[in-house]
Formats: sequence, structure tokens, C-alpha cells
Amino acid sequence: MSNLARSRTYSNAVTDENAVALTGGTRPSRRPKSIAGASCSDVPRRELAEVQNWQSQLSQDDSKLPTVSTQELQPQASQEPARKKQKIYRSDDESEDHRDHDDEKQGAEMDSADAVVDASNLAAWKNLDLDEKDDICMVVEYTDEIFDHLYQREGQTTATYNYLKSTDSPQHLRPSLRAILIDWLIEVHQKFQLLPETLYLSINVMDRFMSLRKVSMAKLQLLAVSSLLIAAKFEEINLPKLSQYAYITDGACTCQDIKEAEMYVLTTLKFNIGWPNPLNFLRRISKADGYDNKTRSIAKFFMEYAMCCPEFVDVVPSRISAMAMYCARACLDKDTKWSETFRHYSGGIDVFHDVAFQKECCNLIKEISKPSTQLKALELKYRSKATDSVFEPAKVWCDVVVASNFDGLF
Repeated sequence: MSNLARSRTYSNAVTDENAVALTGGTRPSRRPKSIAGASCSDVPRRELAEVQNWQSQLSQDDSKLPTVSTQELQPQASQEPARKKQKIYRSDDESEDHRDHDDEKQGAEMDSADAVVDASNLAAWKNLDLDEKDDICMVVEYTDEIFDHLYQREGQTTATYNYLKSTDSPQHLRPSLRAILIDWLIEVHQKFQLLPETLYLSINVMDRFMSLRKVSMAKLQLLAVSSLLIAAKFEEINLPKLSQYAYITDGACTCQDIKEAEMYVLTTLKFNIGWPNPLNFLRRISKADGYDNKTRSIAKFFMEYAMCCPEFVDVVPSRISAMAMYCARACLDKDTKWSETFRHYSGGIDVFHDVAFQKECCNLIKEISKPSTQLKALELKYRSKATDSVFEPAKVWCDVVVASNFDGLF
């Protein structure tokens, strides 16, 4: 047998073994373990109890910088038909060509008309990027290209449908089970002291996988901890050890289980992990708000709640961040809720004419006022002083808006 055949045979065997480990197939050497608190009320959630008493010890020994892949920019060939070269300078001994003169006059008129259109567009919104042109860290000259790429990527790396609502789908999962997983992820994320981007990416990886593969109840916690491991490898510099991930599950998952599940998740997602999280877009929109700290703190709560509740699994992150910023400004009763500058820095979202966006904002407010799933860990997180204790004022505002039937919200 050739080396290529041997490698293919080994790769297929590893993939099959990983699929059995995560989807709950039978395997003689292991017994399936149940997720903490996922099945029914009489099962004790020992894993979550262990999280409360466990003190995280992050390893500072082996730190690795994440590798960022770049794409080469290739100039595109012009598709416009070749024009006759216009004369700009004429020598003294050259006779004047009236046709060239007419072409130059017509071209100048077109340029003047384009300049008028550009001036009207500039007058509609304020270009705040110019204030940071002297800051080399902001790379103002590439900002538009960067966010054009992020808007393209978010559509490719978000769940294509809401598997929590599609009861006919084989991947359907009860929203209450997902809420238990996310609540547990939030607690582990806080104990490990990881970046906010790591939590958001882990939720995205978990949702995308569960929209593609059916996961047995006994393997849900294995999927959650594996998604957190993948997200930490992508976002963090100093990582918790693999043994700490296994320990935090209170013996429900071994190190080998986590490694096999990690490989199967990455293979299923085709290693496509570069997801632009809502925090990237919220930072962009905050520029139009003058980087107001109070508004941004409340917007982070709305944003994170939208990611955790079952209503917005398939909503792209740029819309989630725009919803969060609009609701935060409305909560603080600011005068100009959504000017043309906000519309530009939100990616072109027209709040007052986008009916779908208005409905999404109303659904988010209703979820906070009368939640369909319990997210206790998220509530405790935003009651703390570290998050400016924004939960209570946001909750009160949502109750008032729902009681008034969303009168005056848009």
C-alpha cells in the first residue's frame, strides 16, 4: 500500500472515530456521560457546582502568538473599453484638433457632475475617520476595505438557519438546553478570565455545528467545552491547559474526548473559524456616538443578550450590534437616535424604514422583559460593578417599552 493510501486510510479512521465520539454513537471502550443539568430537574448539576468553587489558574509558561493568515491582493484588470487618449498639453507647432477639444470639455463636465454628487453624499454624513488619520494604528486608509471584507465574511460564517425554531429539522434542539449550555459557558469563561471575543466565537462555533449535525444530549457539554477550546486557541495568547478544560466538566469529558471532538468540529466547519463578532461592529458604530462609555456598556449588554437568547441564532453580527446600539441610545433617551452618520457606520442599516430590523429590536426587548429561557449567569454578570451594573436599568426600560406597546420607539 502506498504512503498516500495509508494517510487517507488513517485520516478516514480518525474522522470516523471523532464522529462517533461527538454524535453519540456506540463505542465499546466508553460509556456516555450526561451533561450537567441538561436532561431533567432530578439530575444534579455537579459540573456547575464545581465551576463555582473552582479557582482558575491560567498557565503562563507556554504562550503562543496566534497565526493570522493574509490574502494577497491582486489588482483587477480594467473592464472598460479603451478610450482615445485626451490631449492635455499641446506643443506650439501642433495644430489644434477641435474634436479632442470637445471631448475634453465633455469629460470636464462629467467630472464636475460627479463632484457635485460626491459633495452631497459627504454632506449627509460626517466622516469621522478623518479625525484618526494621524493615528497609524487605526489604518484609516484601509478602513473601508477592512469592513467590506467583514460584511462579506459574516454572511459566510453565521448559522444559515435557526435550528431552535425549525422543529422539522433533524438538528432541532430545545431552546432551554441551549440556554443551559450557554449559561455554563459564561461561568467557565469568567473563571478562565478569557477575552469577550472568545465567548462570542465559542457560541458561534457551537451554533454553526449544531445547525449542521445532530448532537445527542449526552454529548452537548462535550461540544460546549470543545467550542470554547477552539475559540480560545483562535483569540487568546495565554491559554488554559487541556487538563483544565477536562477538570471543569467534573469528569464528564476526558482530555482525549475533547481532542477528538475538537477535530470533528473543525472538520465539519471546514476549519472556517474567522467569524467577525459583534464587538468589532459595535466599536465601529460607537465612533458615531463619540465613544460614550455609558452607552457602550448598555449596548454590550443588549448585544450579548441577543447572542445568548434563542431568537437571533441566524442573525448576522453587524445587525446585532446595530440593534444593541439603537436600543442603548433609546434607553438613555438620547436626542438623535439614528442619524445618517450612524447609518453609514452601521453598514447602511436604515432604522426608520427597515421593518425587519424594527421587528428584531422589538423581539430583543421582549426577550429581556419576559425571557423565554433563563440566563442566570448572564444576568449576574451584568449586575456586577465590573459591567457598570447595567442590567437593572436596561431591564426596567424594556419593561416600560413593552408595557407601552413600543410606542415612540421608532
